[in-house]
Amino acid sequence: MRRTLFDGVEAILSQDAIVVESSRPLKILSSAPVNGGLQVSSRIVNLKVDKNFSGDPEEHFRSWAKPLGLEDAVCLMTAADLTKAEVAERSGEVHVVALVTAGVSNATSIGDKFPSGTTGTINLIILVDRDLTDGCMANIVMSATEAKCKALSSLDVRSAASRESATGTSSDAVLVASAGNGGALRYAGSATELGRLVGECVEEAVRRAVIMHDGLVPHRPLLSRLGERGITIDDLVETAMEMYVPHPKFTRERAKKIFEKCLLDAMSDVNISALVMAAFRMNEDGERGLLPGVDSVSFEGDPVYLVADEILGISIALQIAGYYGLFEFYRFDRRKPGILQRLPPFVDDAIGALLAGASSRMYSEMLREKRG
Repeated sequence: MRRTLFDGVEAILSQDAIVVESSRPLKILSSAPVNGGLQVSSRIVNLKVDKNFSGDPEEHFRSWAKPLGLEDAVCLMTAADLTKAEVAERSGEVHVVALVTAGVSNATSIGDKFPSGTTGTINLIILVDRDLTDGCMANIVMSATEAKCKALSSLDVRSAASRESATGTSSDAVLVASAGNGGALRYAGSATELGRLVGECVEEAVRRAVIMHDGLVPHRPLLSRLGERGITIDDLVETAMEMYVPHPKFTRERAKKIFEKCLLDAMSDVNISALVMAAFRMNEDGERGLLPGVDSVSFEGDPVYLVADEILGISIALQIAGYYGLFEFYRFDRRKPGILQRLPPFVDDAIGALLAGASSRMYSEMLREKRG
C-alpha cells in the first residue's frame, strides 16, 4: 500500500518492510542499527526481521536492500507486525507525521536489571516538512520519547521483567527526518508548536499501534491486568485450594472447577475490578513514599497503624459474598497461603479477599448442588 505523507514524501507499506521515499534528500537523525546517527538520505526503511533474529543487522540489511537499490537507506528493524503500523499527523505552521510500529511483549522499565528475554520493539519515525537545526532534531527525540512514555502509561503497559510501569522496550529506536523547507526551526520542546505537534502525533500513533498489535485495550479484563503483574489464574486457583476443606461428595478437581467459575464471575464485577486495581495503585504510591504520612521504608514494613489495606480487603470480600466472604477473608488473611506470601501490602489483602470471596461462593455452590 502506498501512502502520501506530505508533498514529495511517500510511504510504501507491506508485511516485509515499510519504505519511506522522498523526492529530495532528507536530513535524518536516528538510533537506527543501520546507517544511524546524523545522515542525509532520501530513503528510510523499517525492515521486518524474525522474532528470534540475532544476526548482524548491517549484513542482513545489505542482503535485502542490494537487489532493490536501497543500500543508502537508513534502516530500522522490528519483529512487530508491520501491517499494524499506525500513522498520525498534525498541521499548523509546520506539518508533522509520526509513523509507528509497536510490539510490547518485551516492554521494560528504564533501570530494569534483567530484561525479559522476549521480543518486542517500538520504532518511531517522525517526519517534519520544515528545515531543522541539529539541536532541534535532538529536541524532537526528547519530545517524542516523552510522548511514547505517556502513551504507554495511558494503557498501563507493564515491564515484562520488573512488572513496573513500562517506559519502552529494550530495543526501541527513533528516527527524525527533516524535509528542509523554509527557515530552520531551532526548538521542539513542549513550549513550542513543533514540540506539541510531535507529542500529539507520537502519543496517538503509539497508543493505537500498541492496541492494534498487542490488544492492550484500556478496559481489558482484570485477569489480564493481573497477568501483566505476574499473577496467573493458576496461581490464584492453587492458592485458594491450599485452604480448601474437603467435602466427601466433591473431588478436589471438581471443587477447583467450581472455584474457578466463581472466581471468574467475581472478577467480571466492575466494582471488584476497581477495588483490586485501587490496591495496586495504592501499593505503588506506598513504595514511592507518596502515601501522606507514610514514608517508603515504613510502608515496606507493613506498619500496624496502616489499616486501609484491611479495609479494602473487607470491602472486596463483602461485595463478593457478604458476611460469609468476610469470615473466609479472615481465614485467608491469617494463613497467607500460596501467592499471598510474596505479594506486597494492599495487594496481598486485595487478592486474598478476592480468593476468599470466590471460595465462599464455591462452598455455597457446592451446598446448592448437594441439595439439588
